[in-house]
Amino acid sequence: MFRGFWGLKIAPGKTYTQTVDAAFRVSNASLGVQVTDESRTSVLLTVDQKSFVLCSLTPGKVEQQLLDISLTEGEEITFETHGKNEIHLTGNFVADDEDDEDGMYDTDEEDEEGEDIDLSNISPEQLQDLVNRGLIDPSDLAIGSDESDDEEYDSDDAEADDRIREITEEEEDELVAEAMSEDEEEGEKPIVEVKIKKQAEKKRKPAADEDAKPAAAAAADAKPSKKAKQAEKAAAVKQEKAGKAKSLPGGVVVETKTEGSGAPAKKGQRVGMYYIGKLTNGKVFDQNTKGKPFWFRLGAGEVIKGWDTGIIGMKKGEERRLTIPGPMAYGSRGAPPDIPPHATLVFDIRLVEFK
Repeated sequence: MFRGFWGLKIAPGKTYTQTVDAAFRVSNASLGVQVTDESRTSVLLTVDQKSFVLCSLTPGKVEQQLLDISLTEGEEITFETHGKNEIHLTGNFVADDEDDEDGMYDTDEEDEEGEDIDLSNISPEQLQDLVNRGLIDPSDLAIGSDESDDEEYDSDDAEADDRIREITEEEEDELVAEAMSEDEEEGEKPIVEVKIKKQAEKKRKPAADEDAKPAAAAAADAKPSKKAKQAEKAAAVKQEKAGKAKSLPGGVVVETKTEGSGAPAKKGQRVGMYYIGKLTNGKVFDQNTKGKPFWFRLGAGEVIKGWDTGIIGMKKGEERRLTIPGPMAYGSRGAPPDIPPHATLVFDIRLVEFK
């Protein structure tokens, strides 16, 4: 699980050395806003005195590269570049498995301050783990009490209980015939048949108040009010507008899923985004859907061209789907190992904030 944003600017000729005190993941490398040289710049990472080239970026050809490098607590690392351009590395801090095992619950400061934990989506195993960790008082859960015996059956309980089962039409006919046979032997009227006939007649017989209801009143009830018509029309226009796709220069296809509100985002502003990136076969190669949004300056070349083109004009809270062809994404080189050459990418994005 990723928590929080991590970033580093590497100036030409500089090295950045540290001992990792909090595990993090490097997910992207990009040229800086100002390109000072047209030659290639390589990013090197040294871990425990062993150096590796993470990627090489060339202005006008490959200006951004997806990465998936995880660095753990306690490692001695050094970032440096060979070239004359500034490089921006971005990623996310990685949550400790012991603090957030299987995503059972969040370890935000709000929970540490004693706010109630939402138990609605927690399984019995996860609930027991919370009890073992001292985060929940078992007496508050009434575990093992007899109150559960008074709860009503739901459909799953009924299927699991051999005493309760659905009677098919064939079984019902057999029960009726059996009851009629027993009653005829005892000289009594078959009660089951009479009950079924009365229920059928009750369903066929129209209610007295419905027969007596004037036609004019019924027509008035069926006629929608003016406000209802206006609301329905506005909802239909909004839905039609939201579902309409349009093509932008470069072949980027934009489909608005949910309308936003307020002023539209413009080139040069910093925008914070949630996103899920997928290939056309549905495989997810990157995502950031909660916690701190992914921030960048719109139209400054800090992201792929398809994002700079497809996000302009979005409003706060707006959700879009961007279908980005290879030339507006990672081109002929792709972004190994997850993104093949010439790959068309699909991003589901939401604008959280901009400034």
